[in-house]
Amino acid sequence: METYLQKISPGIKQVSAAISAALETDVTIVDNQLIRITGTGPYEKSINQPIPETSVFAKILKQKKPTVVDNPGENELCLDCQRKEDCIEAYLLCTPIFWSDEVVGVIGISACDKEQEKILSRKKDQYFSFLNRMADLIGSKIGEVTLFEQASARNQELETIIQNVDNGVLCVNKDGKISQVNNKAIELLGRKNDDKPLSGKLLKDIWPESLLLQAINQNREYNDQEEFFKTSGETKRFMSSVHLIKKEGEILGAVGSFSDLEVVHRSVYRIMERPENISFADIIGNSSTLENAKQKAKKVASSDSTVMILGESGTGKELFARAIHNASNRNNFPFVSINCSAIPETLLESELFGYEPGAFTGADKKGKPGKMELAHKGTLFLDEIGDMPLFLQAKLLRALQEKKTTRLGGVKTRDINIRIVTATNKNLEDLIEKNLFREELFFRLNVVPIVLPPLRERIEDIPELTEQFLTVFNNRFGKNILGFATSALENLKLHSWPGNVRELENLVEFAINFSEGPYINLDVIKERLQTGSTTTANQDKVSLKKMVKKFEKETLLNFLEKNGWDEGGKARTAEELGISRATLYRKISQL
Repeated sequence: METYLQKISPGIKQVSAAISAALETDVTIVDNQLIRITGTGPYEKSINQPIPETSVFAKILKQKKPTVVDNPGENELCLDCQRKEDCIEAYLLCTPIFWSDEVVGVIGISACDKEQEKILSRKKDQYFSFLNRMADLIGSKIGEVTLFEQASARNQELETIIQNVDNGVLCVNKDGKISQVNNKAIELLGRKNDDKPLSGKLLKDIWPESLLLQAINQNREYNDQEEFFKTSGETKRFMSSVHLIKKEGEILGAVGSFSDLEVVHRSVYRIMERPENISFADIIGNSSTLENAKQKAKKVASSDSTVMILGESGTGKELFARAIHNASNRNNFPFVSINCSAIPETLLESELFGYEPGAFTGADKKGKPGKMELAHKGTLFLDEIGDMPLFLQAKLLRALQEKKTTRLGGVKTRDINIRIVTATNKNLEDLIEKNLFREELFFRLNVVPIVLPPLRERIEDIPELTEQFLTVFNNRFGKNILGFATSALENLKLHSWPGNVRELENLVEFAINFSEGPYINLDVIKERLQTGSTTTANQDKVSLKKMVKKFEKETLLNFLEKNGWDEGGKARTAEELGISRATLYRKISQL
């Protein structure tokens, strides 16, 4: 490893030559590893060579004080020197060189004849003073080089950090001239590394509306603020923060970091979503009715078609929606869900479309993106769509048609590229007839209807479902319930399950909490099941429902065969049967 003096050896050689010329003596400088860094006269031939560890210079390094050797070879400092017999000096003045309280070397001037000896002896005080100043000069030079190396290392460190952060970073001076830019910023701004470098350019010529320039002009900082950048006909959205660089209150420049808002949204929703990556394999059951629904959902998942999932509460509509999303080519983008019945009407609009700062009393000062905006390139799941108020249905329809959205209180439109999946447990055709749901929105959403069967129509799936729920709750509660007793399981199959799979899940959780033995007996769950006459009535109800469904199917097929399957034939069939076209299309999809 280089010593401090070795690092500045070119400068030291100039200093030694100047001293030699000024004092008309020979000069030598040795570092703290006893290597001669420079020398004049007889010392010149041994530059970069080691000197003996028993020499006067070695002792001065230890003593750390100026020294006069007035009788070289006989002075006590020279007694053990390996070269005292061959010593050429007649008189020697030496002083240590310090840097940061550390002795880094020794500078010495010597007389090699009687005439020089007289001069040095007579003017030793003046020469010592001069040597000390030269030693300080060398020390300060070491300081400059060391500080420069440290600054260079720190700059390299900062450069490495800046280049490896995931955000784009731009630094500008007070005049808006770019002083630092990382590769991520170059990428986000749509430029290539082989383009003309951005450093040294005025930011206003590249990004005139940037928050960086606003921060300098308005003397304010920004945190997590949305901004836009237009390039090649495309508008990019960034999430940006800007911090001012000041000294004694004066703005010297600003540093801005920004990231692709789309990527930010995607990351946030990956964190916020359920940890399970729901797939069709996670939807438990092998009944024919459920398999038909799954097969239909799998086929449509790879397309961008709008899907409407129909079914009673608790049948797993959101599971299907997530499985469709995860099987689609949008699965790397957000799945954004909003329950239209769980949010008050006054808040639903702002949740769906977002709002600008100050749009209404109590609004976040930074504004808020809407669910449609957050779902960009992903899937927006509108659960309980039948509960959406009419005024909002019109706005949703317009947004879907135009593929644009506008926040409340704003005028700027944002492009959206989303797939819509909806779900409802209501009969939307009935709502249309009652003027509670817009027919044109229904046609827009009901492209691919998927009907989920209630649990009472797939009782063969109950054993598999209970086994799955037992595993979940055993792990959660630290229990080891092996299953349901035969009588209990048979009664599960007879229950009407108005709450469907969700009701079954709740019942299993209840049973595990109160079961004493390894199996869940009927007496633990009978109060929850309410068996007896209710079950018999339910069986009659199911049987009648099947008969009605069969008659309806035969009637539809007969009318369509007579009138034709084209649009005209469907219109005549709907008219003759006294139902709306929307009702007819839904019933056809369920054939």
